[in-house]
Amino acid sequence: MTKQELCKFFEETHKNVKKADESYIRIMTSNIRHSRCDKQSAETWEERAEIQAAMVLTFLPDFLGLQEVSYQQTPKLCALLSDVYATPNTPLGDFINYPYHGVDYIQNHIPIFYNKLKYEELESRYHLFSMSGLHGYQWARYRSKENPEQCFIHINMHPHSADDQATICFREVRRELEHLRRLYPHTPIFFSGDYNMQYFRDDFKYLFDGMAMETGMLIAEQSDGIECWSHAPGSMDCPKAMTAIDHITVTTEHVDVKLHRILLDEYLAFSSDHCPMFIDVKLK
Repeated sequence: MTKQELCKFFEETHKNVKKADESYIRIMTSNIRHSRCDKQSAETWEERAEIQAAMVLTFLPDFLGLQEVSYQQTPKLCALLSDVYATPNTPLGDFINYPYHGVDYIQNHIPIFYNKLKYEELESRYHLFSMSGLHGYQWARYRSKENPEQCFIHINMHPHSADDQATICFREVRRELEHLRRLYPHTPIFFSGDYNMQYFRDDFKYLFDGMAMETGMLIAEQSDGIECWSHAPGSMDCPKAMTAIDHITVTTEHVDVKLHRILLDEYLAFSSDHCPMFIDVKLK
């Protein structure tokens, strides 16, 4: 299918493609799985990028966080989304030359995208966790073009899945989160990612303890009730009984979460490793 045909398919297949209120802010997250994975050859990443781009251009998030993106996929996605989206001005080469470079690292970028028609970037940072050249987080602060006094921070993370190493990752990102909360106490924060952690786990609770932040899936006024999060690429089979490990956490004093959705269909199953997720929020 062409990108235009895919967009039409997504519009017809999914409810709530459009925001219920245009003033709402939409944040999306997706672990798209790198360019080489089970059941897919190294050549399929270009086709999958077309599907991912069509998804983004259909649902039109204000801010998008991706995980497990290969160095090949990143510029491809940037090109496909360039009419509407941009990425923070963080040089990609700095990370490819990182001492822990290698096939694992270069398959696991965590790029963030923002709607450049609505926002402008003010500052950004990309951090690799100290215990790994494979996992990390990226954040950026943006200003609304329509209302220059309104700013937003978007963080995107992919920590290690092993409990002991995940604890180290969460400690490092918490320090950054504490810094941002002190520096910009009145700025809404949207924290997307493949957390590799359910919301009831101790590390998750530690990360947001005292931060006045909560995962959107628990506080949304409307939700589709789906709890699936993962599937074998190309398969529609999902562990629906498992609580999601992908989250979009928000600062609750700044926004109300109006809608939380997890997406799955045959094309998204082919193009990703986790089910894409988004929330719509309203500023308080």
